Amino acid sequence: MTRVNDEQVVGNPDEAERTPGGSEIKSDEREALEAAGIDPAAVAAKECSYRTLLDDGVDESTADTLRRRFSLPWSFQTDGDLDRRSDEVRGLGEAERAWVAASEGDGWQAFDHTKSRAIESADEEETERPWPRPTPVRTVAGVGPDDAEELAEAGIISAERLATISAAEVARLLDLDVLHVRTWRYNARELIE
Repeated sequence: MTRVNDEQVVGNPDEAERTPGGSEIKSDEREALEAAGIDPAAVAAKECSYRTLLDDGVDESTADTLRRRFSLPWSFQTDGDLDRRSDEVRGLGEAERAWVAASEGDGWQAFDHTKSRAIESADEEETERPWPRPTPVRTVAGVGPDDAEELAEAGIISAERLATISAAEVARLLDLDVLHVRTWRYNARELIE
């Protein structure tokens, strides 16, 4: 459908008209909007709210479809809006309605958990750890305290990390014998398996 001017439209009247945002206003929706005295371009530009559509007489299913398609705001009114919405929104249970209504005022507080978490013992905290503690690099056969300090300078402080290094690169960076580093890497792999 091609719009020549505001009065003349050329094309099939059953076709949907594309709006600048790429969404469509179908001919039956356009007729419903025009019958209610609402400019369809205002809907596409989000100048109308869902409540405005309903208040002006647009059918609820049409208004709901347009609200979703164009992401229209629920209402432009903010005074007491949460109370009204908590009563009107379908799908909310009584508890949710009460929570929405209670959250409106200035004295709003965060949700209180029904279950309080008691202080846990050290044993319980260790079982909650998602990964095991790293194995110290000193536990790898052949790695002495001085070697461990030197490896730590390169950021290698665990057997797991030592098992994944590039032996040639670490030997070059730390000025070590590559055969020693390869042996440590092999021993680290054996230790963590």
